[in-house]
Amino acid sequence: MKTTTYLMLGVSALAIAGCTNLPGSSLGETFSAERYLNGDHGGADFNGSLASEYTELGRRAAFKDTLWLNSTAYIAKARQAEAGVTPAAWTPAEIGVNGDATEMYDTVVATIAANKDARPAACARAQAMWDQYLEALRGGPKFCISPEDARALLDEALAACGVTVGPKNFIVYFGFDKSNLTDAARATIDEVIAAVNAMGTSALSLVGHTDTVASNEYNQALSERRANRVASALAERGVPSGAMTLAGRSENELAVQTGDNVREPLNRRVEITLSN
Repeated sequence: MKTTTYLMLGVSALAIAGCTNLPGSSLGETFSAERYLNGDHGGADFNGSLASEYTELGRRAAFKDTLWLNSTAYIAKARQAEAGVTPAAWTPAEIGVNGDATEMYDTVVATIAANKDARPAACARAQAMWDQYLEALRGGPKFCISPEDARALLDEALAACGVTVGPKNFIVYFGFDKSNLTDAARATIDEVIAAVNAMGTSALSLVGHTDTVASNEYNQALSERRANRVASALAERGVPSGAMTLAGRSENELAVQTGDNVREPLNRRVEITLSN
């Protein structure tokens, strides 16, 4: 490492008073940081992509911000990913921030977990941009990235990783004259919960339906029971009751058009629509 770089390390250490150490940073590792950052790191899978993204953040911290101690925190994550062990995204509590970041954390982590196998590079960038966003929120010297710029990069990365935009629909089916959940219905509930976590859903519409057997009045009550049963299952899994709107349509909106008194499995259902 050049003599001027060593001097920069000393200046950076003093500057840390305004930009507190990141988790995992190490003063001892600053002396090998330049060699690591000048190398090529990464791969095509999720961990390889994380190694590449965290190395780039280390370069930003070291060469642009001249915060060499902070760069070692990102280098530690890059090394961990290169070793095949996925580093966890920082929590707001680890960085010492709260507010919107605390509310966002679960959604960000769920989005990455749900999509990292399908889009490893995009989701690795989303995780790295989340960590950078927390660093920016914590604040520091003038050469730290601004929260506004960091949030814009995070939002872009999350969109590429796979945040679903707009409504998403699911259907839970029922047995004849039944409102209990079958194993297949519970599997659909699992899919709904995964989508709720990934989307950060704030609104769910549950609409119950029946086939054409029995009277319209009887089927109205049955369609409502079905909607209520699905809502109860979602509430048991953590979906707030206040986020769900329930309705019953009796036999008035058939998925498959039939005559009266016809048993049709595809008509015995609850349609679930998720939206942000």
